[in-house]
Amino acid sequence: MRRLTFLLAGIGLAACNDSTGARVVQRNEADLAFLRPAADAPPLVQITSSFWAVRGEDRELRLSYRPRQGRTDSTDFLRLRVRDESLLSLPSGLPIAIGDSVLITVVVIDPSRLIVEFQPAGLLFSRAAPAELDMRYPEADRDYDDDGDVDGDDDDVEQRLRIWRQERLGDPWVQLSGSVRADVDEVKADLTGFTRYAIAY
Repeated sequence: MRRLTFLLAGIGLAACNDSTGARVVQRNEADLAFLRPAADAPPLVQITSSFWAVRGEDRELRLSYRPRQGRTDSTDFLRLRVRDESLLSLPSGLPIAIGDSVLITVVVIDPSRLIVEFQPAGLLFSRAAPAELDMRYPEADRDYDDDGDVDGDDDDVEQRLRIWRQERLGDPWVQLSGSVRADVDEVKADLTGFTRYAIAY
C-alpha cells in the first residue's frame, strides 16, 4: 500500500490539473530532453536584449543567429510579442495602466540547451491577450533523440517538441500548451507570466 501511494504521488507530479481544470504536464529536469545547437551552428548575435513594452501598444523583441559565412541574412531564434492589451500587472501586483511601460529583458542562460530567462519575474499578462513566444530551431542538432543518426524517429520526436517553463531553479518543468510547425522549425506558446523557457520533449 505504501509503495502504491508513492507511485500515485509520482503520477500526480507528471500530470495534474491547474486551478482552471486544464491538464498540467510536469517533468523533472533529468527527465526532459532539451534541443541542442548543431555542431556547426552560428552563434547568436547577442545572448541578452531588452525593450520597453507599453500598455496600449504592440511591441516585440527578437534574438537572431549570426548570418552563416557568405550570407547576409540572419535567422531568428526567438520572438516575443507583447500585444497592446497584454500587460496586466507589475511584480508588485499594481495594475498597468494604458501608456505605462515596463522594461523587459531576455537572457540566454544556457546556450548549450537553448534555455532563456525573461525578466522581470512576476510580471503578469492578460489571459485574454497573452504575450506570444515563438522559439525557432533551424540551427538545432537534427538528431533530436540523440541516438547517433537522423532518421524517422527524429521526425516523430519533432512533432512532440513543446515550449516548457521552469518557475525557479530546481523546480519541475511545466509543458505549455502550444504547437510546433516543423515546416518552419518553430514552436509557439502563449505566456501569462515570466520565468525561464526552453524547447524540449
